[in-house]
Amino acid sequence: MINKELPIFRHWWKLLLPTLERRPSALMLHGPAGIGKTGFGHEIAAALFCEHPLAEDGSACGECRACGWMRTAQHPDFRWIRSDAEAAEDAELSQDPGLQESAPAEEGSGSEKKKSQEIRIEQIRGLAGFANIGSHRGGIRIALISPANRMNAAAANALLKTLEEPAEQLMFILVADGLRGIPATILSRCRRLNLDIDPELLSRIQTEQSASAEWLLPLLSAGQVDPLKWAEKAGKTPPGDTIDLLIRWMADTARVSYGLPPRAFPEHAAALGQHALRIRSPQQWSQTIAELQRARAVAEHPLNPRLFFESIFDRLHRSLV
Repeated sequence: MINKELPIFRHWWKLLLPTLERRPSALMLHGPAGIGKTGFGHEIAAALFCEHPLAEDGSACGECRACGWMRTAQHPDFRWIRSDAEAAEDAELSQDPGLQESAPAEEGSGSEKKKSQEIRIEQIRGLAGFANIGSHRGGIRIALISPANRMNAAAANALLKTLEEPAEQLMFILVADGLRGIPATILSRCRRLNLDIDPELLSRIQTEQSASAEWLLPLLSAGQVDPLKWAEKAGKTPPGDTIDLLIRWMADTARVSYGLPPRAFPEHAAALGQHALRIRSPQQWSQTIAELQRARAVAEHPLNPRLFFESIFDRLHRSLV
């Protein structure tokens, strides 16, 4: 494999092998957020491009020229479609603008213009030329779309037309955190693979990747909830990320209150135990979790982030004695 540091990829590869025996024109990878689904999509593409796939399982050798190109997403027969915002973020981290595959900038737009979180129709239409020309390497061409949930309606309709009449030797790999919101017409044309993962490993990955963990976990462990000060501490943290961590903390608190071990934060068992003793009522605690889950749906674009943070922390505060 081109990435030998993630053992979970080996497990997923075994799940995938029966599907690859009759390679589909479209494959949908779905599973919890933040577990490496897009990276695994790259692994699949690398294996299909690899010049010397491993004999034992057909995965990428990680050493040939094709694997080298895939390691940097520079293979000439590969396209990676994501939102402008994600492409810009990845390019900034890598300092390599060539890794971007985004829609053309709108006329008159400046660099300060906020990048779109959606995958737009221009990006899907941009695959038309890629789909209709011959392969540079004389084999398969692959388009990775991640996350597929971010396609707007026009982009989804454009993709559907391509899936209905797939070009020869063209494969789509779609990645999604869940299948909700993806048109049934697209799902019906994809082979689906649910990437399962051990709950404890999932929690560890989510915490490691959380932008809120560094400042929020110490506050939660300290016990006393102060919505105003916590909202100020949040700064520019993504609200959705904060809500995700807070929901997992509250779920662990509920588990501890029923005498069960914490699942997401076992290293904070003592603090969770103190919170469990302060739950005003199990019903109100469950209601607060449900309220936060509903708030998560609109957390990406709050009109006033400071007030949004104050609101979610106030809900936690009111649930405790």
